[in-house]
Amino acid sequence: MSRVAKSAFILFIASMISKVIGFLRDLTIAYVYGTGVISDSYLMALNIITVAFMSLLCVAIQSTYMPIYTDIKANEGKAKALKFTSNIINIILIISLVIIIFGWFFTEPLVKLFAMGFEGERLQLTMQLTKIILFSVGLVCVTYVLKAYLEIYDYFLITGLMPLPYNISIIIAVLLSKKFGVNMLAYGTVIAFFLQMIFLIPFCYKNGFKYKLNINLSDKNLKRMAMAIVPILIGTSANQINSLVDKNLASTISTGSISSLNYAYKLDIFVIGLFVASITSVIYPLFSKLGSDNNLKQLKVTFSKSVNLVILITMPISVGAFILAEPIIRILFERGAFDENATKITAQVLSLYAIGIVATGMRDVMVRVFYSLQDTKIPMKNSILSVVFNIFFSLILIRFMKVSGLALASSISAIFAVCFLMYNLRKKIGKFNGKSIILTLFKTLIASAVMAGIVLFIFSKISLISEFLALVVSIGVGVIVYGLIVLILKVDSTDYIINLIKNKKI
Repeated sequence: MSRVAKSAFILFIASMISKVIGFLRDLTIAYVYGTGVISDSYLMALNIITVAFMSLLCVAIQSTYMPIYTDIKANEGKAKALKFTSNIINIILIISLVIIIFGWFFTEPLVKLFAMGFEGERLQLTMQLTKIILFSVGLVCVTYVLKAYLEIYDYFLITGLMPLPYNISIIIAVLLSKKFGVNMLAYGTVIAFFLQMIFLIPFCYKNGFKYKLNINLSDKNLKRMAMAIVPILIGTSANQINSLVDKNLASTISTGSISSLNYAYKLDIFVIGLFVASITSVIYPLFSKLGSDNNLKQLKVTFSKSVNLVILITMPISVGAFILAEPIIRILFERGAFDENATKITAQVLSLYAIGIVATGMRDVMVRVFYSLQDTKIPMKNSILSVVFNIFFSLILIRFMKVSGLALASSISAIFAVCFLMYNLRKKIGKFNGKSIILTLFKTLIASAVMAGIVLFIFSKISLISEFLALVVSIGVGVIVYGLIVLILKVDSTDYIINLIKNKKI
């Protein structure tokens, strides 16, 4: 097995374990608080911190830190690279302190910016929780620097397991909050982020990391990093901004809308994060090498096969989630405070999010092609376009479909974004076997449609006995049926994973 494929496999396994625990965390929140005021307020407070400060900033820090650290180490030695790392950490902590002070003084307008429909109890509770969770900002940013440091040295298993202490801590905090009050949710979240950082530190020191209390604002490498962060911030902001728009609009609807949107979205990104991320982990180094070698011919081949592979995997998941959304939500969430009405609303949201799964996966692959060609402008424009389309369709659809319209708008904007990227990629590198991609879309859709018919038939019969058993059996049969039809139709890229694992030339 190649080093790249081995790293991707390790990351896939670690991510699967972490995501399962993360899903148990969401189940616990749903069980204890359902889709009421407390869950809305807590999820919004967490969303404010993660979207406004953590997600964008952490991604930008990690993306810019890694190449600069590698460059310093190669040209000036590891001691200089470690000094740069300490400088970054110390500056992050100072900036985080400023953010906390700013957040405490302007908590209400900050919450209103993200949840313009919150009033009364929901607004006050969200402000209360936000003030506490603000203390997590510096912890998470430092964690992502340490994460990037470990991944430079191929510690993918450790970074993949990084969410474990966080998710376990949140589960404990949710359970304790029933006895000690809702503030325990926020305090537990801060502790969870702290433990996540502590989890990485021993492995960093084991690999030669040495922290120093030094601050150098005139460091040329710090300036390089600051200059590089801006376009990456813009280019990677689409998902966070769209999430902000969706939750903000959801806050204007009935109580529980944000929670329903959140639970369905978590299931949606579970698929993207687990399957698509594992694929892109394998192909991005290949894209980068081919791009640096200016080997456009092989890059086109690798790109088309990679996109076909993503379609091959995500199409049946998309169709399956669309047709089985309600039993999936009922079995996973309907217990405790999460009632039948919450199940119906969340299932509607999930089914419409499912429509965009294939497009989202394709977009992740295409963005990496542009990055491998050192083109950050097109992905940035794509992010802006995606946000514009999402806002446009959200404002229209929410009037007719309520919270479900936000999910459909998200899926439509993802499809438009893919079309935009496809058009610009063709302009940049020429023809890239688009016929194969269209055929794969068509064939997998046929296979998924046949699979859907058989799955629904089996589910309707067995659900009379047990809905859980019906779901397990119908999904199992669906996988087999889909696999057989895909082989019969000779869908491209069915052997791609095998070739990668065996380290064959692709």
